[in-house]
Amino acid sequence: MPKKTKKEKILAAYRKKLRLLEQSNIKSPPSLTSEVNVRTTNTRTSEVKQTEKIAPPKYFFLDLRKSLILVSIIIAVEIGLYFAKLIK
Repeated sequence: MPKKTKKEKILAAYRKKLRLLEQSNIKSPPSLTSEVNVRTTNTRTSEVKQTEKIAPPKYFFLDLRKSLILVSIIIAVEIGLYFAKLIK
């Protein structure tokens, strides 16, 4: 079996990204999908693409919350170590 050419590799990567995007759209909340379905029947495809761009990133707020928790824990440990040195 011959090896893939550079163009075939690029096309395969593109198809994989498209498949992942389709799967993520299927797993999206029902309220967003119903709005998009209603808009697809009533409007053009260019307007639907604009509504899909408006949706907030899926994991942005979860990652932001985790980052803020970790930063606050680190700062608390630093302050605790500072006061521990002052007491000694």
